[in-house]
Amino acid sequence: MKRVSFLLGVGSLLVLFVQPVWARCAPLIKEGRELLPKAKLAKADEGKVKALLDEAQKFLDAGDHTNGVKTANEALDLLRKK
Repeated sequence: MKRVSFLLGVGSLLVLFVQPVWARCAPLIKEGRELLPKAKLAKADEGKVKALLDEAQKFLDAGDHTNGVKTANEALDLLRKK
């Protein structure tokens, strides 16, 4: 019984630590898509940002939130530099 409660406790903690990654992925992609038309980028940079956001969306759809957040942040960094 102690083992079961320990495993449930550890599992609950893991969910709490992983949950913020789930919560950040979609809003970052949305933010990037909203900023893209407003940013004054060269066509090549605009295409690269769009490709990164599409890739982040594919990661999100596949359930790979860590890589989705990483890719969305790359796109946002490109948008904010310009």
